[in-house]
Amino acid sequence: MPLIRLVLFVLLAGVPLLVHAAEPRIALVIGNSDYASGPLANPANDAKLIAASLTSLGFDVVMRRNADQTTMKRAIQDFGARLDKAGPSAVGLFFYAGHGMQLNGRNYLIPTAARIEREGDVDIEAVSADWVIAQMRYARNRLNIVVLDACRNNPFARASRSADRGLAVMDAPAGILIAYSTAPGSVATDGDGADSPYSEALTRAMRDVHEPVEQVFKRVRISVMNATAGRQIPWESSSLTGDFYFSSAGRRPDTESSARPVPEVTRPPAAQAPPAAIAANASPGRDAGSSGSWWSSVFGLSKPEPAAAVAATGAPAATIAGTKVVPVFQSLGVTADVDAALSYAPATIRQWIATAPRRVTLGSTPEQIRAAFAMCRGYSSACRLDWYADELVRGATLAPFDLDPAPVSVREFRQFAEAAHYTTEAETNGYAYALVAGKLVEVSGGSWKNAVKQRPAADESAVVGVTFQDALAYCRFRGARLPTEDEWEYAARGPARHTFPWGENPDPVVNAATAPPPANDGPAEGIGGQYRGLAGNVWQWVDTKVNGRKVLKGGSWLEPNPANKRAATRRYELAHRADEDSGFRCARTIPAWSDADQWFASLAK
Repeated sequence: MPLIRLVLFVLLAGVPLLVHAAEPRIALVIGNSDYASGPLANPANDAKLIAASLTSLGFDVVMRRNADQTTMKRAIQDFGARLDKAGPSAVGLFFYAGHGMQLNGRNYLIPTAARIEREGDVDIEAVSADWVIAQMRYARNRLNIVVLDACRNNPFARASRSADRGLAVMDAPAGILIAYSTAPGSVATDGDGADSPYSEALTRAMRDVHEPVEQVFKRVRISVMNATAGRQIPWESSSLTGDFYFSSAGRRPDTESSARPVPEVTRPPAAQAPPAAIAANASPGRDAGSSGSWWSSVFGLSKPEPAAAVAATGAPAATIAGTKVVPVFQSLGVTADVDAALSYAPATIRQWIATAPRRVTLGSTPEQIRAAFAMCRGYSSACRLDWYADELVRGATLAPFDLDPAPVSVREFRQFAEAAHYTTEAETNGYAYALVAGKLVEVSGGSWKNAVKQRPAADESAVVGVTFQDALAYCRFRGARLPTEDEWEYAARGPARHTFPWGENPDPVVNAATAPPPANDGPAEGIGGQYRGLAGNVWQWVDTKVNGRKVLKGGSWLEPNPANKRAATRRYELAHRADEDSGFRCARTIPAWSDADQWFASLAK
């Protein structure tokens, strides 16, 4: 952001550099933006921001922006030589922002002048990330950090059938931490401002977080997840064997140990089966036996530790059996190294259930799509299977969040409009849309104030006649945001992936209402039964775009067919269109899942 950049340079101009005489700090920062194919807005700016921040933290920084292959390779080679010359106590940091790609499991950084038209061009035109690590290992210094903000959409993927989305997992040799701006196989985005969300978060954390480097990157992850509504989740692979602090203010006295004591293991009787590592709900395409460890390192959550076998009095400690933990973790999508043959401290399991991101499955299987079509045909002959073909199964990783308990009401929207002196787009345009004689038409003067159909809008009804932009303005005014489609659908369906927010029975929405129901109307819905109006009340704007149109969820009171009020159903609309049955509810990122107590109670019985 411009403000961050201004403050940073004021600090650099007026404050002496921090001195870290005990450990030479060497950094190479590269940011590539000016690509002939697929130019990027942020990387060159990101490089300047990161270089300035590292300089203020005592690093000897070399920066290269918009570099071709020769410039990149020479800079990396010189970087390795500088590390070698600095001696074994040196700390090295390599930062790269720009296009990157993986090919056959190997990661490549793309120079600005690269011409990649087929697989054979990659080794010739790109720079292998493995080569960067090799230069660091050759220097034999004590600690190195590699930061790759290179997971943007890849314009060179068309050159190869095996060039996958995002970057591949890289093993971190001893003494190296590898940080990625987003999760394996995922794509990061440029920010709306001058810098990417990842670079902004990293800059703040390096300067402000006086904790070991692993904790710094944990704070970066939380910041980026909050800034992107959970769509981008940074992660790390670490084999560090020592401590490192970007800011010396966080260094602890040598006499104080920062290591956490490891509790004694509760062993099963000898007659039971030996321990077997279980990684619950491993990501598709990854070996289930290994996914728990990388997931733990990604989210900064330690492996659930087995509880002490015997208390000081000789009485057994209160524990939760792994055989009970594993199925709950599987149902929630919490991936962890949990051994079914061991027992665990309740506090440790409670922390994981409450704070760990959840890897969830959304959308509909082919069987569910056919069932939706059959349901539709049960109420109308004018149904088509392709209406539901866009609901294909997808996976998502969600950080803890919560939704408003009900759609925003007319009363709540009026309070906002009066306090903010806000005029909706429909009011400005002079019309909104409504169904008249089965056709969607412009209604002159239609707005949220008259529910579009020229009648007073009841205060307790869900507000309608609002566009996506209107909904966004309201949520921001309240310090919230619109949910993503994945968040909305998960809140509605829960881990069991119910068809409707209350279960499998369509009865509550079989009949269309003759007037908008109150916002709080309907059965208890969604995870924890804490919501109302998720289905059959109003279509609800979510912050997800498909083919240039925003998505709405939930089905409205005007929908005659219950198949169109399922939690997986989508509707697409232009962001600036307001109509008589489109409303919304807001979302917030929160520290812990709201249903954590419910799940933990099921284990503690």
